[in-house]
Amino acid sequence: MQKAWKIKVSKTKGDVFAGLKDVATAILKNRGVKTREEIEEIFLPEYVRHLHDPFLLKDMEKGVARILQAIENEEKILIFGDYDADGVPASAVLAEFFRKINYENFSVYIPHRHNEQYGLSVVAVEKFKADGVQLIITVDCGISNLVEVKRANELGIDVVVTDHHLPPAKLPKAVAVIDPKRTDCAYPYKHLAGTGVAFKLVQALIARGNLETIPIGWEKWLLELVAIATVADMVPMTGENKTMTKFGLMVLRMTHRLGLLELFRVLKLKREYINEEDIGFMIGPRINSAGRMSHALEAFNLLMTTKEEEARQIACDLEGRNKERRSQVTEILDTVEKHYQTKNLPAVLVVGNEDWGLGVLGLAAARISEKYGRTVFVWAKNGNGEIKGSCRSDGKVNVVELMTLAGKPKFFRDFGGHAFAGGFSLPAENLVKLEKKLLEAYKKMTKTVVVEEEEADLKISLADIGWAMQKEIEKIGPYGLDFPKPVFWLENLAIVSAKAFGKTGGHVEIVFKDNEDNKISAIAFFACDSGCDLSYDSGHIWPGVNLAPGRRVDMLANIEKSTFKNRPELRLRVVDLRQA
Repeated sequence: MQKAWKIKVSKTKGDVFAGLKDVATAILKNRGVKTREEIEEIFLPEYVRHLHDPFLLKDMEKGVARILQAIENEEKILIFGDYDADGVPASAVLAEFFRKINYENFSVYIPHRHNEQYGLSVVAVEKFKADGVQLIITVDCGISNLVEVKRANELGIDVVVTDHHLPPAKLPKAVAVIDPKRTDCAYPYKHLAGTGVAFKLVQALIARGNLETIPIGWEKWLLELVAIATVADMVPMTGENKTMTKFGLMVLRMTHRLGLLELFRVLKLKREYINEEDIGFMIGPRINSAGRMSHALEAFNLLMTTKEEEARQIACDLEGRNKERRSQVTEILDTVEKHYQTKNLPAVLVVGNEDWGLGVLGLAAARISEKYGRTVFVWAKNGNGEIKGSCRSDGKVNVVELMTLAGKPKFFRDFGGHAFAGGFSLPAENLVKLEKKLLEAYKKMTKTVVVEEEEADLKISLADIGWAMQKEIEKIGPYGLDFPKPVFWLENLAIVSAKAFGKTGGHVEIVFKDNEDNKISAIAFFACDSGCDLSYDSGHIWPGVNLAPGRRVDMLANIEKSTFKNRPELRLRVVDLRQA
């Protein structure tokens, strides 16, 4: 099905953008920028001016006081993190702080993704008591752990919660609960990543701590970890997040972390050119792969190691785990393709295998849903014989509401998530009824009409594309959720050539030219699962598009800088194509 195209329309008055180039004006207007102050923060961010006072976070004073007391009394402190690419850097931020002040009586605990529950558990808290822990600091988790914090209190362990997730109606009775999303928190920016909250805690500890070992401004080196987490955890790339990520990318391009340097080497990334896309598509997935395929402590050790050999080994291991992850996702997709060979697909696809890896189910569900346009439930078995899985919506229904309707009476053991993505568990004996119950519930639900539409920021020609335009685009970055990369509309381009590339032939490169013989190449990564069919009349990738040389097309695309073989050059990233 071909998507409708349109140019974005903004109601912001043009005088706010006086003096800016057309491309900058279009990008900023279409992302809701309304004031000169916002424009100034985007183009010329200042560390002191544009980062908010950490003590505006509710309970920050209480949390800082308790941690500094623990340091003074040499109490045993435990950093409790999450196992993803936000929780791991958040753990590293606090660990770096303790390392910098030469405080050795601390440890880091990250639960196993598949063998332990998300967040604190009573079993873990009781283990910490046996180990002599006196203070737990949670990062990127803890806001919902009422029972576990209560148990810690009963055992004489204090807890400082730092989190960024939506809090429940009732908060845990911790010494401090630091979360910008608390309804009673006046912090000006609500969308920090978990690592962002951990960074604010370190800022506050330095401000109150009278810590002689920390030079002025040292904490800025931690912003590379904030940047990784902010991009990888897909929190909004606006306001303070955007400012911290912009500075964090600068730090990342100068990083001294041996693990990151080795990871860059393995991934063939040039440090000086690292950008948010490298984090999103290369660095973040490798950090996440540790928790998905093994244990997240591997990724934590990558960020913290000071030994070259260890850095080299972990970087290679994480790349291997990421390849294993991709292989498992491909295997699942192949299985689904063989299973559903008919065009009359059910509204809800339920697929699974007890041997599939739990860590890849969410990724597989997303790919299947995207490919088939269906709501998808993918399951596997955990070590206890329980069915666990992930689900993705087709965009027409809320999957949490779907599971609520299908799960009456208590069909699922547990489920949750948000409108378009979720997770679930159920007893193995209920598996045979899962598809039937979901299909029945889906039929009863009111469907949201999904409009297949692509929006562009500006119409341009090939002659407009050059380093001056790219410089404007880069100055406005970094881009991400709620501040997407600009999309440009180009018309009547002639195809010079088209070829598939990559190990499985799943990517496509097309060379275009205009009537003035200006040429440019455009890349479509993951255009198809494997072996892209480029036969000229197939319309296999873009409906109705003939890729024969000389044929003319219209294109929506991003402009990007490629540094392949150390030669920076501009190219396009295809968003959509249609016959001219």
